[in-house]
Amino acid sequence: MSEHYLCLDLEMSGQIPGVHDVIQIGAVLLDEKFEQISTFESLIYPENEADFDPGSKRIHGISRFELEEAPSLEETIEDLEDWLKGEGGFPSRKAMCDIKICGQGINNDISFLKASYETVNLTWPFAYQYIDLQDIMLFYKTILVANGKEAPKGLGLNAIAEYLEMERTRNKHNALEDAELTGHCLSELFRRAKEVKLH
Repeated sequence: MSEHYLCLDLEMSGQIPGVHDVIQIGAVLLDEKFEQISTFESLIYPENEADFDPGSKRIHGISRFELEEAPSLEETIEDLEDWLKGEGGFPSRKAMCDIKICGQGINNDISFLKASYETVNLTWPFAYQYIDLQDIMLFYKTILVANGKEAPKGLGLNAIAEYLEMERTRNKHNALEDAELTGHCLSELFRRAKEVKLH
């Protein structure tokens, strides 16, 4: 099977995995050339609706009211896996182990998603092959600075996107838009990597 990359971004009700919940998931399936195959997006009704951090709401702008009709966590995970099977051609959960998960600061999203799988008593179907845009840009920035070249002003998604002449279209964070933007940034960085010459 050819390489597949899954760019993920999550919005949460707070900052603590296992206490706060994933309330929105955005995912972009990319092929071996980092070209988009398909997208997935869903709001999620929180398991612990009482633990809803106002600080997090200021980031993503998602209110409890907007989540009233959202599917449950279990339904959303099932929909996500069905989407991967259909759009990526993965015949089983075992086959999903070959997917490389990508994101911006991906360790935090992975922690929350794993906690979500545990909440609904499902085994984690993915491997431990993660690609973090932040890590790649840190390495890339180090090379640029060492060679006196212009570098991004920071390692956040906004700063990286701005450096690569990309930008968000919304004022608030949106899981799908951030996942797509992360995918575009990764694609551009890997393209530029092929132009680097070593002496």
